[in-house]
Amino acid sequence: MKRLTIELNDMARLRTLFMDNDLNPTRFALLCEIAGAHGIVLTLGNEKSKMEERDIRLIKELNKSFLNLHIPPQTEQMKIALSLKPEMVTFVNIEKESHYLFSPLSADDLSQVMPDILPDFQANNISVAAFVPPEIDILKQIGKIQIDYVEFDCVPLTLASDTNEELLEADKLRTAVLGAAKLGLGINCYGRIDYAQLPLLASIPQLEDITMGLSILKRSMVVGIHQAVREALQQILAYQKA
Repeated sequence: MKRLTIELNDMARLRTLFMDNDLNPTRFALLCEIAGAHGIVLTLGNEKSKMEERDIRLIKELNKSFLNLHIPPQTEQMKIALSLKPEMVTFVNIEKESHYLFSPLSADDLSQVMPDILPDFQANNISVAAFVPPEIDILKQIGKIQIDYVEFDCVPLTLASDTNEELLEADKLRTAVLGAAKLGLGINCYGRIDYAQLPLLASIPQLEDITMGLSILKRSMVVGIHQAVREALQQILAYQKA
């Protein structure tokens, strides 16, 4: 079965916006796990994320599921990740001017930076992923390094302006997933994923982790955390079987 993982940084931003510690990302993570979520995703290293190191350490201590930590390939964040020992680290490119928390790694990042930093993580039994666009040229570059997973950027799909663009991006994603599977890579997806995209993503056999964030949080405000998570899980299971 595919895994539903929950990204917590939007909850951390809400806490900062309203200056209200009751909007607690740790509590939200635990309740999502109780509802059936298979893992938690956190981003460290971007001021926009509002996720503090103490949040991450507490979540790592308390969580009973899978922890995937998004970090840039920078010394400070890598040291924190190695001390935390999450189940997975996903390397991303953090840009201060970006509207989002981070952007995909470039071909230069993959060829020049990743080979030097992989051994430390793999020696500590931490799976390593790269956040990349769903492009065949990028996969050719990934095939040259000893990486465990790719995490495909779904933002072009989830924010498609019309049906034609959505179909084009969906086809690109399917093609990239097949290419990654042929390389023997694990495959995750991330990027503003809403309930509307779950049927498509659940129908791609090789995908493993589907990460949702803001959409789960918004739905939780209407129906509660447990129901919001259960609805996502039910969609994934239904379309996976189909």
